[in-house]
Amino acid sequence: MEKSVKSTAVTYGIYLGIALSILTIVAYAFNLALFTEWWFGIFSFVLLIVIGILAVKSAKKLKTTYFSFKSAFTTYFVTILIGTLISTVISILLFNFIDPEAAETVKELSIEAARGMMEKFNAPESDINTALAEMEKDNQFSLINQLKRYVFSLAFLSLIGLIIALIFREKDPNKQ
Repeated sequence: MEKSVKSTAVTYGIYLGIALSILTIVAYAFNLALFTEWWFGIFSFVLLIVIGILAVKSAKKLKTTYFSFKSAFTTYFVTILIGTLISTVISILLFNFIDPEAAETVKELSIEAARGMMEKFNAPESDINTALAEMEKDNQFSLINQLKRYVFSLAFLSLIGLIIALIFREKDPNKQ
């Protein structure tokens, strides 16, 4: 990969990491319940995709030769890899070292939100109790769980990156 394309991906990855970290810190500072809102997750997801696309578009403009599928995907992947890594490190620090009580509060809010949603869908009380007992046992902000979430989200976002790379790639003019 060309140096300018690589530096574009790294730069956008840092921008993404900062943006996601700011979202986390703002939600932490103003209202922990934001972590349980569906639209907050959707907004973060859209932000990831948009910055990934902007990185690919920017890298494509910098290429002097044709922009291959590999270049497009690598740009997207490196951007997402760096951005989500920065965000994950911030979350790990915040919820495991700086303020572990906030992690417990978010867990309680998540359990309440899950109960409300299941009741709205008329789930049987035994199913609700079983699901909530599982949530109670799990620590979503533990180091292991956050690293697992990072790996799984990276895999899922890579699938989206394949589609984005297909859209932005150029055909090799030397091949017919």
